[in-house]
Amino acid sequence: MRISGHRLHGERVTYRSSPNHGDLFTPPNPDTVIIHYTACPDAASAIATLCDPERRVSAHVVVGRQGDVTQLVPFDRVAWHAGVSRWGERESLNQYSLGIEIDNAGQLKLEEGRLVAWFGQQYPQDEVIQAVHRHQTQLTSWHRYTDTQTGVVMQLCRLLMDAYGIRHILGHDEIAPMRKVDPGPAFPLDAMRGQLLGQALPALSPEAARRRTVS
Repeated sequence: MRISGHRLHGERVTYRSSPNHGDLFTPPNPDTVIIHYTACPDAASAIATLCDPERRVSAHVVVGRQGDVTQLVPFDRVAWHAGVSRWGERESLNQYSLGIEIDNAGQLKLEEGRLVAWFGQQYPQDEVIQAVHRHQTQLTSWHRYTDTQTGVVMQLCRLLMDAYGIRHILGHDEIAPMRKVDPGPAFPLDAMRGQLLGQALPALSPEAARRRTVS
């Protein structure tokens, strides 16, 4: 993959323009990447939602389970993926960040012996892990990401770091901890961040850390 003209190019890359976006970023932004999961039945349904003008949500890219990437918003424009959010002294992270949505059902629940997503789809045990979310205390079930997906997200983050000087890679659950749990413990965010940025979690001052817990 490569980036040219604020668009991603590559063998498994497609572009579908979403009407849901803001203006151009104010330099030196974007300097942050936010990782999400779609919590949809598949990538196609997520893309449809992110392109629906009635929903007023979007992301810059969606990464499918086989590693295909669909770009919805150019990388020089603000997408609407972060919502009410805060990191350190910053609020409303849309204006600072690029949003990567990964096709994944997210947190699952046990119903009559079946592991199901909020939208009712059942998942086999070999597609599920048991883990404790960083903001929770109970062991729960999470849809696995594919190795191909995590590899593509890693590659994409490297490209964005080179093209835009990205300094922070955060989960949606870190910027909106009272509202969101994505990308969840099934995604190796800390390991990826450590490899790309040399840190598991960006350091915050005590005051900034306190403020981050308020959404």
